[in-house]
Amino acid sequence: MSTILYPQSKLKRRVILAVLILTFVSATIATIVHRLQPNIYPLHLINPPLFAITSLILLIRLYTKPESLQQVINLGILQGVMFIVMPCWFHSLMAFSSSKISLVDNLPPISSISLMLMTFMLITLRPQRLFLATILLWIGVAGPILTYFIFNPEELYSLRGLDLLMSFGAVMGVQTALIFLHNRLQSMVKSLYVERLQYYAQIRERQSIRQNALEQAFTQIHNGPLQTLALLQRDVQTQQISQTEFLQRLKELNTEIRAVGHSLTDKNNTINKQVISPETLESANSENFLRLGEGTSIDLKLPLHNLLHEVYSLTLKRNLPCFQTIRVKVRNFAPITQFSLTLDMKRDLCLWLEESLCNVGKHARGVTRIVVTGEKREGNYILKVQDNGCGLKPGKEQQGTKHSYLLAKRLGGEFRRESLPKGGVICDLSWKVGELPKSAMTNGQKLPSGLSVTVNDFSLKLNDTEIVESKQQFENSKFWRNTWLTI
Repeated sequence: MSTILYPQSKLKRRVILAVLILTFVSATIATIVHRLQPNIYPLHLINPPLFAITSLILLIRLYTKPESLQQVINLGILQGVMFIVMPCWFHSLMAFSSSKISLVDNLPPISSISLMLMTFMLITLRPQRLFLATILLWIGVAGPILTYFIFNPEELYSLRGLDLLMSFGAVMGVQTALIFLHNRLQSMVKSLYVERLQYYAQIRERQSIRQNALEQAFTQIHNGPLQTLALLQRDVQTQQISQTEFLQRLKELNTEIRAVGHSLTDKNNTINKQVISPETLESANSENFLRLGEGTSIDLKLPLHNLLHEVYSLTLKRNLPCFQTIRVKVRNFAPITQFSLTLDMKRDLCLWLEESLCNVGKHARGVTRIVVTGEKREGNYILKVQDNGCGLKPGKEQQGTKHSYLLAKRLGGEFRRESLPKGGVICDLSWKVGELPKSAMTNGQKLPSGLSVTVNDFSLKLNDTEIVESKQQFENSKFWRNTWLTI
């Protein structure tokens, strides 16, 4: 299985691989050199080959398992500390125990290795552990040597003694101070970076809020005042309106525009002038409610299929010309369980359904039947509006259609709008959803199934039956006695 590493981790891995290769080669050379020397300490015969073997093991581990980068770093630092600290303590104790042995003559050249190890720790360790690890390394390496020089000052004044004093005293102290400064600077840079990211996220959030507000404002204006204005313009052009009615509809248009402006600025909308409790009033804000074009506000916290039913019912009551000729109305909104469906998504879906219905009421001349359904099919939820009107007119793609494609993209679904061969338009929006549990309930009751059909003034619920075209066909059909009738 391939492992994905960030660019910084990839670079660090390459550096560690190069360091391990160099340490393996150096330890191998040191092993050969010590083997050729006479009268060598046993520690010098054990330390280099063991260091070479452990370096090779870590090299193979990191090469075959890139995800073990931090583990290899920690083990490599532990290995380096042990193989540097052990000679320091060994030779210091040997010099303390025997007056014939001097530390400056027997101590291996480990000062440069210890400084290299501190630099390696600076590059690889996290800032939280770096300073403490540096202090411990300084104490572990320099402690026994500087202590020996305190009790044996005659060796301190030799050239090797002064070199060891400068390396393990002043130089390591300055490097430790620089590491502390580096930690502070790195923390400051990290804080500035996080602050910049937060600032950038706030800008993106504000831009997103502003863009959503503009889209919602456009949709509310498009579904409300613009529909009224378009119908008024059509009636004036065809001279089918009196002056009194013209003035009355202008007043209604003015009221709709003011209502839309009020809904965009008001932060505490109520639900259609209903009496609500103080708890509900506290949560009643513009983010939880949607104002439809005809003026009613609906609660977006309701299940989606209930919201779609509200939008369907309220929109078809609007005074749009093509709604007056509809004889058969079919609607069925299947329940949907999708926890990732946010309030903004619900708002967009409701506005999409409202706009689709308004398009039928405004443009579908000669329409007698409208079918509005929301159904689950093969893991998708398909929201469909279909009529048998005059069909689509060829022309430029309108802004509402562009918004529909954008909504489908946000939902990860598809949008389709086309004319039917036998007349009419089908407009559907589909997106992937999860499965609904069998025990799904709404307000403690089972969710309704089947279709709801309205024929003139009759509302019926049908189960696996064909759709009637008119009231006469309904009265002459064989299934009407077995249907559930609500008036």
